[in-house]
Amino acid sequence: MNEQGRSQFPPLETRQRFGRTLTAWAARNGWIHSTLQDWGHEAGFPTTRDSTFNRLQNGKIEQPQPLTFCQLQQVNQRLADQNFKGVSSRALMDRLKGSEPIVTHGKLWGAMEFFGHFIGELEGPDWSIPPQLLSPAEAEALSRQHQERFVAIAQERMVAPPVAWKELEHHCAGMSGAERDRLRNVLSGWHQWTPEEWQELAGDKEDPVLAALSKWAASG
Repeated sequence: MNEQGRSQFPPLETRQRFGRTLTAWAARNGWIHSTLQDWGHEAGFPTTRDSTFNRLQNGKIEQPQPLTFCQLQQVNQRLADQNFKGVSSRALMDRLKGSEPIVTHGKLWGAMEFFGHFIGELEGPDWSIPPQLLSPAEAEALSRQHQERFVAIAQERMVAPPVAWKELEHHCAGMSGAERDRLRNVLSGWHQWTPEEWQELAGDKEDPVLAALSKWAASG
């Protein structure tokens, strides 16, 4: 294999997927960019440097050193054991406590699993895979479903749309002001969800609009 062929393996898309897994892992555990480096420094074990972890997150290391995957294995094993010996900083301990290792199909990831994921031979954990966006047609159908349900409940309660919205809004506590405005426009028939808007609102949770509508319908 020539130099060009070597530099293209694994391809950028695969490296970026590995990076997204590391980013999701850090976010899931509430880590900041220097958490693993600080942990290794305080506890006295070799771990990835802050700059290396950041470059891996962004898919910028084409061919990491084998030691990198061994270092990730050490972190993962210590998390599985909840082994935080040597950590003296309260702030760092607070970040580490309760952190979870990467496990797929009951298998704790070691160096081979991290490497396999890096080259695209092993899928990441379910929580690292971004939910698939709705298609435009699915988003349109969902908008229509929400609007029809809103109208039906309002008719059952014998209230006009402005009053109905005021009642429903009490059950939308988890939504931002912008999200509420967008929802009101959808329920009024003035707007349809875009796939991106719906992903931003719902993420990987169950339909928050239908949940709010159900609470409203069941309220006195």
